[in-house]
Amino acid sequence: MVWIVVGIIAFISLILFLFRKHLGAFLRFLVSKLFLINLVLALSLAILIPYCNINSLDEYTNHGIKKAVPYLVGTHVDDLSEKMKGTELNYLVNDSTYSDEYPSGTVIKQDPDPKINYDSVKPGRTIYLTIVKKSGEYKEVPDLTGDFVVSKEVAKIKLESRGFKVDFTSKPSDNDNVIELQVNGKTVKSGAKLLKGTKITVVHGTGSGGQAITLPNIKGMTVLEANHTLTSASLILDVIYEPEALNQADSSNFVITSQNPTPGSVPQGIVASGSTVTAIAKKPIATVPDDTGNNN
Repeated sequence: MVWIVVGIIAFISLILFLFRKHLGAFLRFLVSKLFLINLVLALSLAILIPYCNINSLDEYTNHGIKKAVPYLVGTHVDDLSEKMKGTELNYLVNDSTYSDEYPSGTVIKQDPDPKINYDSVKPGRTIYLTIVKKSGEYKEVPDLTGDFVVSKEVAKIKLESRGFKVDFTSKPSDNDNVIELQVNGKTVKSGAKLLKGTKITVVHGTGSGGQAITLPNIKGMTVLEANHTLTSASLILDVIYEPEALNQADSSNFVITSQNPTPGSVPQGIVASGSTVTAIAKKPIATVPDDTGNNN
C-alpha cells in the first residue's frame, strides 16, 4: 500500500516537472469563466439526467399505483364491459370449458382472482377469464340393457360418471335389473349421444315378480307413516309437498291429504308390486289449547 502511494506521488511530481513551463497557464485556465461555466453545466447534467430517468421510469411502470381487481366469477360475458368500466383494467377471455353449475357464457375462473391471489394490480393490467362454453358437450349412453345383466346401482354409477343426471322408475319383474333407459318418456338406446346433464330415467324391475298387492289407504297418515306402510307392501311413495318442505325432518310430519291411485280407483283395490303411489302432503295445522284445556 505504501509503495502505491509513493508511486502516485512520484508520477504526479514527474508530470509537474515535465509541464512546469505550462503550469501557470493551466492554473489560470482552472479559474477562468469558460472553465467554471462548463464545470457547472457538466455537474448539472450529471445530476439531472439520472434524476429524470428515475422519475420517468416510475411513471412508465406506475410505481406505487394500484387498482382493485373486480370479482368477475358468475358474471355473464355480455355484462363484462359494464362491470369493468372505470377500473382502468382490461379483460381477455382466453379459455372456455363445460359446466353444469353455471349457464353458458358465464365466467367461472379469472386470473388474477381477488379471492385467491391478487386483490389489486397496476393500471392497464389484463384479467384473463375462463367462461362456460355456449355449446354443450355430448356424451355417449353406455350399454346397460344388452347381453350383460346390470343392476340399477351400477347403472347409476355409469351414467353419472359420464355427466348424466339419473332418475328411477320400476316395472314388475322377477329381478331389479335395468330394463330400459328413457328420456322424457322415450326409450334411449345404447350408443346414443345426449347432452351432458340430461336426466335419464332408469327403468328397472321390482324384484318381486309383479305380484298382486292390496293398495293401502294412506290418506291421513304422516309422510313417515305412509312411506313405511307402502315400503312394507313393496310399493313406492312419490310425495308432492304443499307448501314445499324446508328439511327432511319437517317433511316427515306432513300429512297425506290425497293419493293416486286410491284403493277404490283400481279393480278390487289391487296393484302390482313396485307400483308408484303419488300423494299430496300438507303441513299439519298446529292446535292451540283453549282456556278449558281442550285443543282447538
